[in-house]
Amino acid sequence: MKKIIVILCSVALLFFIGYRAYENFQAKQAAMNQIVPEKIIPVRSGHAIRREIIDKFKASGNIKADADILLYSKASGKISKNLVHLGTVVNPGMVVAIINRDEIGYTYNPFEVKSDVKGIVAQVMQNPGTMITPNTPLISMVDIDIVKVTINVDEVKVRFIEIGKEATVSLEAFPGEVFSARVSNISPICNPQNRTVEVELKMPNPRHRLKPGMYAEAEIIEGKRNALIIPVAAVVERLGKKYIFSIIDGRVKLVPVMVGKVISDNIEIVSGINETDYIVTFGADRLEENDKVSIVKS
Repeated sequence: MKKIIVILCSVALLFFIGYRAYENFQAKQAAMNQIVPEKIIPVRSGHAIRREIIDKFKASGNIKADADILLYSKASGKISKNLVHLGTVVNPGMVVAIINRDEIGYTYNPFEVKSDVKGIVAQVMQNPGTMITPNTPLISMVDIDIVKVTINVDEVKVRFIEIGKEATVSLEAFPGEVFSARVSNISPICNPQNRTVEVELKMPNPRHRLKPGMYAEAEIIEGKRNALIIPVAAVVERLGKKYIFSIIDGRVKLVPVMVGKVISDNIEIVSGINETDYIVTFGADRLEENDKVSIVKS
């Protein structure tokens, strides 16, 4: 009798376990058959547009005076007096120094050293009382009504340079300001060490704000062209390649593209799409292939 009771209990336990397993199976099947609403991702959309792009390149150099001038005396003697100082504006015919030419047994009138050019005194090189000869430099002057910037242009960019071509120059000394310049000279040789060609730019300096020795950065236009552009945010990267999401019947498709220059918040598209393609412009970073999207107005 005891054995029969044990058998009945075992059968009941197996039945209970089987019933619970059946219930769990039914619950899983119901969950699997339940329809889950598809996630819809909000994005902004639009088309690529055509815009004129100005291609430029930059090169740096230092401001130089248009002319560096040394004044000499035509007569030997002792400097009696310097009539100019640092920063003096000198005009042609102006007397800059007096030379005493007296020798033992002879008397001469003081000799006036005159400038035959225009310039600004950069350095008085000799002091009164100094004995000088016609080979002794007395005054160093610069002409800075016009200044120049000598830049080194990469050999692959030289084809865009010609005499008279316009350029813009910016200086750390005047942040936010842009100065106009023109190409005035192009070296006939290329430096074999760094593969650059020396190019000289000249620019007017009527107020003498631009000082020789200042650091300058020149920007020169290569050319203008029409390009297809889209927002930078529309481009995504997958395994090192660039893609955009095209919208077709409310779903997105990854389309490979070749990109070019970045212009502010936009990027140039070299190939892959055209102006008629309807694409995701913002929100692309949240998408995967074949996601369903809704369009949000800007």
